[in-house]
Formats: sequence, C-alpha cells, structure tokens
Amino acid sequence: MRRNVIVLGLALALGGAAAPSVARAQQFGFGASAGTINDVSADAHLDGFKWGEVTGWFEYRMEDQVYLRLTYGSMMTKQTASGAIVETPTGSTTVPELDERIGYGIVSVSYHFWEGFFSSGLVGGIGGYGIRPDAVLPAYASLADVHETVFGWHAGAEGDFRVTKNVGIDLRLIYHNISAHPHRQFVNADLGATWRF
Repeated sequence: MRRNVIVLGLALALGGAAAPSVARAQQFGFGASAGTINDVSADAHLDGFKWGEVTGWFEYRMEDQVYLRLTYGSMMTKQTASGAIVETPTGSTTVPELDERIGYGIVSVSYHFWEGFFSSGLVGGIGGYGIRPDAVLPAYASLADVHETVFGWHAGAEGDFRVTKNVGIDLRLIYHNISAHPHRQFVNADLGATWRF
C-alpha cells in the first residue's frame, strides 16, 4: 500500500511538472525568410518585383490565433532618382542606377484563421527604417536619397503551412509605408520558415 502511494505521488509530481511544458508548447518561435521587393512609391506594376529582401524574426503566441512578432529586415533597392531623366546645362541626361539599402526593425501583430492544414492571417504594425543610400558621383549628389532613420508602418497578409509539429512554411505579402524624404512605399513578397517551441 505504501509503495502504491509513493508511485502515485511520483506520477502526480511528474505530471504536474510536465503540465506547464504542455501549456507552453509552441508559445515561441524563430524564423527567417527571403523574397522580392516592388517599389510602388511612384506607381505599381506586377512586373516590378525584384529579388532583394531578407528577414529574421522572433514571435510570441499571445493567444491561440494571435501572434506578436519582432522582425529585422534588409531590403536592397534603388534610390528614388534612379533611371530618371533630368535637365542639365548641357541637355537632358538619364540618372544611372543608384543602389540603396533599407534596414528595418518592426513590431507586428498577426491574427490567424485556421483552414485545416494551413492557417491564413492578417498582419500589421509599426517600426523604424534606416535609409542607407550608396555614395554617388558628385554630379548626382543633389539627387541622392537622404541618409536617415525614420518611422513607418506596415500591413499585409500571410499564410503558414504546417510541415511538422514544430516547423511551418511561411508566405507573406507586406506593404511598407515609410516616412522617408522622399516618401517610400514597397510591397514585398517573401517565402520563409518558422520553428516553434
């Protein structure tokens, strides 16, 4: 009898210790993605998507369908005046392609709808964007984008295809509205993966 009580006590203790682990299952996650960028600051074209974005994130599952996500991303794009035709004292000329990197840190909240073997969701948030234009020739210095760190917001849609219990494949289409000088807007399409624990 005493042995049975001891065994039962150990079983309850182990079960109690395991219960928090079950409750905490998949509350956190790490992920990364890569994808394309479409600069829609002036106009939007479906053929405007160009390879050039990478992101990494940490997420916390606040509720069953609600996620809080901290993301760092980097976009390789072109400066605003790239390819523009400008007038000079010697006539009109076309501005060459001027490269630019935009690094950003954003906070997002997403709400997911379970669809069976995958979930779809809406996402939105705010953050800071660092505009880092490459150096340009003196002749184009007045046309170069400003080196600055500014505020911005984002919104979009995402989908998560569960591959295993802990790993999912992520698809995201995100619109970024950046309060830069001049104003910048991007639509980015990414493919990535998240490991949850």
